[in-house]
Amino acid sequence: MSDTGHIFPLTLSNFEHYAFCDDSPEYPMVIVLRTPFEGTLDESAFESALRETLVDNPLLRAVIDESGWRMKWRLLKDHEPSITIVRCDREFPPVNCRSRWINLAQQSGVVFDLRLCATRGVLISHFHHACTDGIGAIRFLGDVFARYGQLTATSEDDRPTVRRPDPNVLLKRGSLHMPDNRNAPILHTLLETCRLLFRKSYRFLRQSPLPVTNEDGENIVHTEVLSRATVKQLKKWAAARGVSTNDLCLMVSLQQMADWTATDPTARPNDLFRILMPVSMRTPDHDEISAANVVSYVFHSYRRRQIRHTESLLAAIHHKSHQMLNRNEGAAMLRGFALTRWIPGLFDLSRKLQPDFASAVVTNVGEVRRLFENRFPLKQGKAVAGNVIIQSIDGVAPVRSNTNVTIAFGTYGGELFVHLNRNTRLFSKAEAEKLLAKVADRLVALVRTSELRIPDGVSCSQKNVQGQEPLSSMPELPAVASDPQVHM
Repeated sequence: MSDTGHIFPLTLSNFEHYAFCDDSPEYPMVIVLRTPFEGTLDESAFESALRETLVDNPLLRAVIDESGWRMKWRLLKDHEPSITIVRCDREFPPVNCRSRWINLAQQSGVVFDLRLCATRGVLISHFHHACTDGIGAIRFLGDVFARYGQLTATSEDDRPTVRRPDPNVLLKRGSLHMPDNRNAPILHTLLETCRLLFRKSYRFLRQSPLPVTNEDGENIVHTEVLSRATVKQLKKWAAARGVSTNDLCLMVSLQQMADWTATDPTARPNDLFRILMPVSMRTPDHDEISAANVVSYVFHSYRRRQIRHTESLLAAIHHKSHQMLNRNEGAAMLRGFALTRWIPGLFDLSRKLQPDFASAVVTNVGEVRRLFENRFPLKQGKAVAGNVIIQSIDGVAPVRSNTNVTIAFGTYGGELFVHLNRNTRLFSKAEAEKLLAKVADRLVALVRTSELRIPDGVSCSQKNVQGQEPLSSMPELPAVASDPQVHM
């Protein structure tokens, strides 16, 4: 068991402070992960693995103390995991994921729902974003299932390797520096800050004027899956044009959002689609860190008139992505969070000045197997944790006020998973599934053409990609290694 008491109480980092202050019951700052698996889960072994893993991840068993000049993390005494276990007398467990608010001033920052059937199940995990980013959340789940696999594997060769994070590395989680100390020029940073505060982004809204109805209990994780063959073609298509599959995913997301809103009576060629993209700030110094935020934000901004020209849009996205990473532009956003933290009233003023920071959020969590650090035996490309096989890890970032949609991409078992979270007050289940299917369709349409020139406005009308069944009838993100990585 890890001895972490000496680093607590622990002062919040600037990102943690922002994530805590921007949280509300209406817009929970919570990352949702859905982990379906096949096999008969041993409940006792799983709960034991969960408890042990939480010991090594102290921010997930801490609360925020708002007393005093600076907010601090305080460990909860005699902490027990918040887990609800439901046993289902059916073949497949329900996979819907509701929005959930976690009050970090009173409870720890992760809540679990475990739904079990005879030969399969699904784990729904809600992580408060002040506690961890998407990478940290996925690695935490990898640690839980690795420990579970150790307890239930029938042979030594089948036992996963258990990672031993070092909670002392939490002291490095607020670092602004990359290994080569690269930074964006000061004038560029000031200009981008002014654009962020004073240029209003286009507010992405639903198409229908009819009232929203949610037939599935306000599920917020909608999924489409692209086949291995399509993923291979996408990688080849991207490589032939000197771009990444991450660039392609952002491009088709932008084009679908522009098409979706083309009939808006207020739509103008100058509408600004500003996309928030979380970006990892991890360096080799963070390799052993427990669940935490080592992340910042960057923005891609394009006018509606630019988005319809596919070749120039893709080139602009690729250039901007590399510029952001090479200049360490994520550090500028963290410095902005620091200013709003230390200047009284500035956080509230910034939200009044700019109610529309982003049209949408687009994330890419990379290859899940890489985040698992290849510690599991594999069966058809999927991790084997003792007597269960992890089918996928489906994740979405939280929606924010006036940023009504988040889209996440990722690969697992050779397939590309595309997930969508939506403001359930504004978008119905049917609209969310239609929007997501069209994003997936655009990726498929890219590789169906053999022409070197990229077709503008590519799309196709099929409901589900490559004959995949819809998630509602399946048991149940992500890009190639050379891609610049952005994360939840």
